Amino acid sequence: MTVAIEEEEIVELEKLMQMGEENGVEGLRFLEREEVKKMEPNIDVEKALYSPSTGIVEPDEFMNFFYAQAHTNNAILATETEVTGLRKVGNGYEVSGISVGEKFTIMAKTVINCAGLYSDKIATMVGLDVDKLGYRLHYCKGDYFRVVGKPPVKMLVYPVPKGPGLGIHLTPDLAGTVRLGPNAYYINSINYEVESNEKEFREDVKRFLPSIREHQIQADSAGIRPKLQGPNDGFRDFVIRHEADRDLFGLINLIGIESPGLTAAPAVGEFVSEIYENEINK
Repeated sequence: MTVAIEEEEIVELEKLMQMGEENGVEGLRFLEREEVKKMEPNIDVEKALYSPSTGIVEPDEFMNFFYAQAHTNNAILATETEVTGLRKVGNGYEVSGISVGEKFTIMAKTVINCAGLYSDKIATMVGLDVDKLGYRLHYCKGDYFRVVGKPPVKMLVYPVPKGPGLGIHLTPDLAGTVRLGPNAYYINSINYEVESNEKEFREDVKRFLPSIREHQIQADSAGIRPKLQGPNDGFRDFVIRHEADRDLFGLINLIGIESPGLTAAPAVGEFVSEIYENEINK
């Protein structure tokens, strides 16, 4: 559920409801304070938007499943591999780099750039002006804390989104514990240390979960979003684009695939497959 902590946030809930319905989400409904209390006794808010179809996945198992599917279809996963060069050669691409300490060069008719935090770097290699095109990535970090002991909630609880992230939310996992986070702050270089202050996390969460005062929390993990918008920019959506009109037939760029890119991965994969079938392999 997504919760409105103050009266002024109810308007934002209504906007989320409208967007959800326009995108085909079924079963959305508003909950008043008393209804929220029945579902989650520890949550104290003005109103909530309940989405019964929302769930969680275990990231490791999710990726293991798709690795197995790829392996079944004769795909090769090359780990410990860095692409250091990409250039258009005739009707294809020369891809060069280092794999397990050894240099390599391969030719490919189609290249799908889904390099996450480095996808703008790959786009630059092939000659695209990432600043002119709006492909330049900005690193936006998020830290997580974990609740020690009995979980205070049973379901996902989100505050109304504000700023560059979704706000610090409560995420039960398949192990039966609850994580708080992530927050959102921009950084200049990649590191995965939890840098946030425990007190600030508590202050944020207690606005809708007052009982967090009674729980011990501990630093858990951190992640980095490859955002297309900088600290002072408005919202920018994913870039998923065949660059044929820029004289790069066969190159599909996926840039700025931040949260919820993991859970949306199957849909993103289907969309890219359609681009390949309809525009490249026709």
